[in-house]
Amino acid sequence: MCGFYVLEVFLEVKRGDFLSRRIPEEVIENVRSNVNIVDVVSQYVQLSKSGKNFFGLCPFHEEKTPSFSVSEEKQIFHCFSCHRGGNVFKFIMEVENVSFPEAVLRVAELGNVQLDDELLKFRSDSTENESSDATKLKNLYNEAAKLFHHILVNTVMGEDAMQYLLKRGLTAEMITEFNLGFAPDKQLLLPFLQEKKADQDLLHRSGLFIETTEGKLRERFRNRIIFPIRDAQERTVAFSGRLLEKNSNLPKYLNSPETAIFNKRKLLFNFDKAKGEIRQKKFAILFEGFMDVLAAYRSGIKNGVASMGTSLTNEQVYLLERATQKLYICYDGDVPGQTATARALSLLDPVTKMTLGVIRMPEALDPDEYVQKYGTDAFKEIAQNTHETALAFYLHYYEQGRNLDNEDDQLAYLADVLKQLAQVISPVEQDIYLNQLAKRFGLEKSSLLSQLNEFIRKTGKNRKKVQATGKKGLLASNPEKKKSYDKVEKAERLLLYRLLHSANIRLKLRQLTGYSFVHDAYQELYTIAEGYFNVYPEYETARFLDFLDDDGLRQLLIELELENYSREENEEEFSDCVSVIMRQSPLEQHIKEIKQQLADAKRMNNEKLITKLTIELVALLRRQQEAKSASL
Repeated sequence: MCGFYVLEVFLEVKRGDFLSRRIPEEVIENVRSNVNIVDVVSQYVQLSKSGKNFFGLCPFHEEKTPSFSVSEEKQIFHCFSCHRGGNVFKFIMEVENVSFPEAVLRVAELGNVQLDDELLKFRSDSTENESSDATKLKNLYNEAAKLFHHILVNTVMGEDAMQYLLKRGLTAEMITEFNLGFAPDKQLLLPFLQEKKADQDLLHRSGLFIETTEGKLRERFRNRIIFPIRDAQERTVAFSGRLLEKNSNLPKYLNSPETAIFNKRKLLFNFDKAKGEIRQKKFAILFEGFMDVLAAYRSGIKNGVASMGTSLTNEQVYLLERATQKLYICYDGDVPGQTATARALSLLDPVTKMTLGVIRMPEALDPDEYVQKYGTDAFKEIAQNTHETALAFYLHYYEQGRNLDNEDDQLAYLADVLKQLAQVISPVEQDIYLNQLAKRFGLEKSSLLSQLNEFIRKTGKNRKKVQATGKKGLLASNPEKKKSYDKVEKAERLLLYRLLHSANIRLKLRQLTGYSFVHDAYQELYTIAEGYFNVYPEYETARFLDFLDDDGLRQLLIELELENYSREENEEEFSDCVSVIMRQSPLEQHIKEIKQQLADAKRMNNEKLITKLTIELVALLRRQQEAKSASL
């Protein structure tokens, strides 16, 4: 009776958990059963299949070798390095830093699962209940973005800015899709936010205003077209403002300062919209400016991103690496643009696994100018079909300012090109370019090869390390060493796995008198499992994970599911496991009791009893260690 009472209490607690989450169990179950975790995770991590599972770079910590695994069969994820794991809801909670109800709604959205309108209110309700500074700031920026967009599309103040954008080729639909706005040279945002009861201290820290010497707030963005900067979850966290009229005393672009929600090193313009297309196309395009990204977008090129006036940071590189193995740089076609391209390649090549390439713009035009001059179809043709390797770019780049009929210029050119070729790992690629150079300049290939090898010797320490295959890319890896367990714990783990997957084993265990696991974690997982099976007749790993609030238990379950246990059970195995565990249980229980008595004796300062219990405990621990050693 006691056991059934405990289970009833447990079930009520779990039902209370679901109610506190405010989304009905049937809705959660509907979303879970209609969404494949691989499809959801693939929108955040570039996955490659290896055996039964999928692997990629972990989104929760920086790494060079993939240790992040997704099991399609069990609908779970696990990182062998940082040990985070769980089901699809847990993944979204971790990667987007949202609550459980938000995660359910987000998974439904990503998996195209239709929900009743009534359920969608949970999203706004949960947002309203959050009180963190970050949430308040995001709400503030969301309100500011609404105001700027309204001014642009619906007011006389925004007419000039609207006409400017339309003349640049943007459509009204694109302006709405990207939520572009306009900040006039008037104090409108401050009273607008104050009317919405925005916290004064938050306004000071928001980055939306500049504080005068008198302590008053002045709007940071004035007479500027506003480009919202969004995080990967499509939430506005900053703005970049472009001057509408030329003014030599002011910067052409002005970005929000860094805040609690905005770190420009970690974000890329349009990555929130582009990440899905990047994974589908299997490459990303890096542009110099926001208008270039938008020009490409209206040309049908939707896998473009831009940094915010700076070179790509390591954080931005890692963001792209999780989405693709290939990056093309498409900067302006003029000399400064090509110099910037060369600088970007030199910075990126030593730190990324991505294959780097270049899309060179003709006629010294930038992408936006090219679209305006030749149209969207012409640009689309270039963006899709004129990719070149980094080496091919350098062959053209080093020609700038040189007369290759001049012997000195020719030698300098060859030296620069061969230095770049020395960084190339592939012997085949090296051979192709050596043949091209030998033919072009009428030289012996052997002499070029000799100089190349000299450069390789000098720069060998700096050459990028690649996988043994010679390819850049994702290879499944499990850097975690296999844990070792004594005989008792091995038996506990196997038996726990069996009872989760077999109703027959569960029935046999229930029929045993006085059975319990030796280690508390296994016993707790067993107790929760009993409660789970009173709700659901069938075991599903992803669903059971929702019953586990403790990260340690969640990690234990995932470890068990990733063990290579056979699916076949037999009577002898069951008997052996139970025998090993129950032989150890009395000793473990005795040790626990002595430890408790010892703690009580210490509280009472009973030195005589402390000495007696310590001697007894040492003897018991020695017996325990001998038993474990004998079982290894």
